[in-house]
Amino acid sequence: MLPATNLAIPFFGYKSHVSIDRKFRLIREWKTMDAAASDGARLREGLLDKTNTALTVWADTAYRSKAN
Repeated sequence: MLPATNLAIPFFGYKSHVSIDRKFRLIREWKTMDAAASDGARLREGLLDKTNTALTVWADTAYRSKAN
C-alpha cells in the first residue's frame, strides 16, 4: 500500500521543448518552461533554426496555430 500523500505540499512541473536535427540526430535547440506556459508560443521563441535545411516540422497539435 502506498503511503498517504499530503496534497497541501506544492508541486512544480516543467515542460521541455526540443528541436532536433533528424539527419544527424543532435539536439539543435531546447527550452524548459513551467508547466503552465502555453506550448504554442515556444515555437516562435527560437526553437526553429533558420539554417536548418529540413523542409518539415513535426510538432504536437498544441503548436498548431495560424501564427505558427
